[in-house]
Amino acid sequence: MAECKYNEEAILEKIHDYVMSTYQGHYVGKGEIQTFDVWDTLGISEEVCIGTAIKYLMRFGKKDGKNLKDLLKSIHYTILLIHYSGVMNETHNGKVESVNTNNGSRGRQPAKRLRPKTR
Repeated sequence: MAECKYNEEAILEKIHDYVMSTYQGHYVGKGEIQTFDVWDTLGISEEVCIGTAIKYLMRFGKKDGKNLKDLLKSIHYTILLIHYSGVMNETHNGKVESVNTNNGSRGRQPAKRLRPKTR
């Protein structure tokens, strides 16, 4: 197995720890609906994830200087975008393959939009 040259293993561990910590800090209790669920129901989860990831990348180096938390938040929203977009179910040639993620909406079609998409 190849070794990581740029400290990727430690970085991925930090990302994992951050993502897991977010489940303890949400505004709702166990089993209750989260904001992400509302976005998914409205059919806007991909757009929200893209916009929020960009927000944290643009904030990096400006608010509180170059802080790791902004990067972790941007990565987390990018991970959520992978989840909501269903790209984990695609192969490199664009053909869809079945991937059992065992996590609710992963890889499913987005919910029907309740309001028109604005540009």
